[in-house]
Amino acid sequence: MVHELLKMRRSVRLAAKTISEVSSQSSNQIVRLKARSKSTKGGKKTNKDSVYKKSIKRNRETSSTSDCDENECKESMVNCSGIIEEKIKPKLKRVKTEQDNSTVIASGNLQQPMLQGKLVGAHVSISGGIQNAVSEALKIGAKAFGLFLRSQRQWKSKPLEDKAAELFKQACERGGFSARAILPHGIYLMNCGSPEEETLAKSRETLVEELKRCEKLGLALYNFHPGSTCGKITVEECIDRIAQSINEAHLQTNHVVTVLENMSCQGNTKGNAPSRVTIPPCKQGLSLVILHWTFALEVGGKFEELREIIDRVEDKSRVGVCIDTCHAFAAGYDISSDGGFDKMMQEFESVIGLKYLRAVHLNDSKGELGCHLDRHENIGKGKIGINAFRRLMMDPRFNGIPMILETPCEAENTYQKEVKLLYSFRDGKS
Repeated sequence: MVHELLKMRRSVRLAAKTISEVSSQSSNQIVRLKARSKSTKGGKKTNKDSVYKKSIKRNRETSSTSDCDENECKESMVNCSGIIEEKIKPKLKRVKTEQDNSTVIASGNLQQPMLQGKLVGAHVSISGGIQNAVSEALKIGAKAFGLFLRSQRQWKSKPLEDKAAELFKQACERGGFSARAILPHGIYLMNCGSPEEETLAKSRETLVEELKRCEKLGLALYNFHPGSTCGKITVEECIDRIAQSINEAHLQTNHVVTVLENMSCQGNTKGNAPSRVTIPPCKQGLSLVILHWTFALEVGGKFEELREIIDRVEDKSRVGVCIDTCHAFAAGYDISSDGGFDKMMQEFESVIGLKYLRAVHLNDSKGELGCHLDRHENIGKGKIGINAFRRLMMDPRFNGIPMILETPCEAENTYQKEVKLLYSFRDGKS
């Protein structure tokens, strides 16, 4: 009996020793696996099944009982799995959910990577077919271009044919034009804030139709003049109507961003008070006395007005702003000087926000600062001056967005010269 008890005690000690050795070896193995995982970080990924099988094989070679084998297998499975998962688990990247001007929008066949650098071009003709706008842009050395999608002088237009849309998209792809480098312009008849119900209805119908054309062409942006009070409603009422027009259009379309253009404050001089104007006597000795009213006509000449429209738009990812340099100067923003330019951009950033800056219209001004007249002039020949455009081309805040010339086209190569001039400013050659 005593002999059997001693034999059993030795067996228990032997089993305990074996378990201790196996446990120690397993711990050392886990440490080695962790060290190997760290040493291979950034290199080739470890195969999970391979590490697991090798671990089980070594455990079986060093274990003396089937129970130890089974337990060690389970422990190795947990530990190895934890080690491998820790190594190959991908790092989660935070993605901005708020739309900004660097976000890529899926827009048919013209989806492109984020754009870099200055994208200068001009408003080109669609004569002979909308696809011809691309070749016109290439002729002037443009990296962006603007265009009308149809005749801007009439409400009615022919439907865009599938073949024409496909030819346009193919031409854009061959020419290397991204959807975000193309800025269609709305027709001038539109007034999405009109006090006249018939005009308002036509404008809203046109806005929807134009956005659908953009979608069919694979475009991402659509620029238009916000609207006018016509002297019959308040600015607030006009803003409400403009925003409602945009909201209704967004509900009927998919992705195109509606881009509001800043205006020159035409009519925004002395409010609604009548003023007395006397016409000098003519040869017959008659004179005329005329009472006339100066109405707040255009909406969008002040950044606050554009902000109010944006605030009322439900889908903020589909609204933006285009800064027209001539309009800004005519509205009273002195971009001709360094201080005035900085002040305008600070106001734009604080009132509207740079994330809403989607495009620029590059125009000098025939009129003086604050004249409230929309009179475009060629670059460097107007009251704004050449230095303002040199400043624009050196400012990184205007990278990656279309910068479109709308200056008087005096000769066939006018735009070609101006595009070249503007890029020389960027390269420091002028």
